[in-house]
Amino acid sequence: MQLAIDEASMEQLIDQVMIKRGYVPEKQIVGRTISIDEFAKKYAKPHGSAWVKRNILYPFQPDWCSNIHPGRGGKMTIFEYPAAIWMNEHRKEIDWDAK
Repeated sequence: MQLAIDEASMEQLIDQVMIKRGYVPEKQIVGRTISIDEFAKKYAKPHGSAWVKRNILYPFQPDWCSNIHPGRGGKMTIFEYPAAIWMNEHRKEIDWDAK
């Protein structure tokens, strides 16, 4: 059995499924910045921001994080799109069991 669906209808159906499953379109995170707490929640769950600093940011010094040592009152900025790509590519190099 073969089903004929026009391209526009297929694209609309795929978009609905992606939204239902919680996938974020690439264009929604490109250029977006997030806090260290949001990064920890989205990309290093169940670990917190201190764990992320100790086990990801300080040892790897990724270029998607600016102001990695902000000091008192300073703020670290994480560029979400390159961070998401980097996390996917380097997930096996991270010691997820570290304390």
